[in-house]
Amino acid sequence: MTHVLLVEDHARLRHILGQMLTAMGLKVTAAESGDHAVRLLATGLSPDVLLSDIRMPGGLDGLGLARWVQAHNPSTVILLQTGFAEISTSEFRILRKPVAPDQLLAAIEEGLRCGAEVPAK
Repeated sequence: MTHVLLVEDHARLRHILGQMLTAMGLKVTAAESGDHAVRLLATGLSPDVLLSDIRMPGGLDGLGLARWVQAHNPSTVILLQTGFAEISTSEFRILRKPVAPDQLLAAIEEGLRCGAEVPAK
């Protein structure tokens, strides 16, 4: 079963996304911030996919978290989400919020097929 680490600072959205991913047959571990996600990963959590918001409060935003994961868990597929059109990067795949469930699942499946190096689109 594919394991997704979902990082989203808005509790309601985190809950809805978690339910949606679970309904897709995925195992979900949720974190409320990049800092929280790093603490989980440092204790041995090893997800297949990181799905993180980019803009979050705390010491580590989504891009910082993605770079940390890439350095420490290079096999993890990284997908970032944002509702802000001005955010872009060629480092990671960015999904624009709101993401339709079928598009999210397709991005996860593509990432798993291609490995951690999912091309930015």
